[in-house]
Amino acid sequence: MHQDRFYIPYTPTNSEIWLNGKEAHHILHVKRAKLGNKITLFDGKGFEYIANITEILNDKLKVSIEQSKASDREANVDITIAFSVPKGKLANLLVQKCTELGVKTLIPMHCDRSIVDIRNKSNEKTEKWNKAVIEASKQCKRNYLTKIEEVMLFGDLIKTIYNYDLSLIACTEPHTKPLKSVLNECLSAKKIICLIGPEGGFTHREVEIAEKAGSIPVNIGTSILRIETSAIALTSMILYVYSN
Repeated sequence: MHQDRFYIPYTPTNSEIWLNGKEAHHILHVKRAKLGNKITLFDGKGFEYIANITEILNDKLKVSIEQSKASDREANVDITIAFSVPKGKLANLLVQKCTELGVKTLIPMHCDRSIVDIRNKSNEKTEKWNKAVIEASKQCKRNYLTKIEEVMLFGDLIKTIYNYDLSLIACTEPHTKPLKSVLNECLSAKKIICLIGPEGGFTHREVEIAEKAGSIPVNIGTSILRIETSAIALTSMILYVYSN
């Protein structure tokens, strides 16, 4: 059982704690844990805990924390992905894979050509995506949770890119630069934001606005990629260039 990881949404203040709800159900009825089994807990804030199951009562269990440690498995570059929301379950796939890769922040973005509009149900979507973040973090052994921001209008998002060392906008404009060459020219960047548009791409007006604000238009190949594919590809390429 020691390899199984479970999320607790708080930092324990006592050595003995009770677990209930979804995680307790998973431990007891999916993993079929027994008294004396060891499990690993993580709080999403960088700490993980080795715990021993000491009591089981109906659908909850008590554990005794035997060891706690700060464990940072994060990438050495802070990546934010701002994306136009894709259709159906593809958004969930994007969230899951970006979490596994180590993206720090995800920002759903509403653009001129966005097909999916979540502005009136942002809280509902954020709650669903946060669950996907937790499940992905359990699997990939991240001890920090990817943060999902509220949906932002493209124009409002552009006003925030001064907070980053490097801003990239993925597009098919004729004057785009290869992602690799841009990254190689900015190796000192520690905080990067990548803007990924809707299925029809960013409008010329949006690209122009982004450029004026300091964002660099980039391409990641000769193919036209789906939103979720672009997010995964951009993140992977950035991690490769900035890896130790």
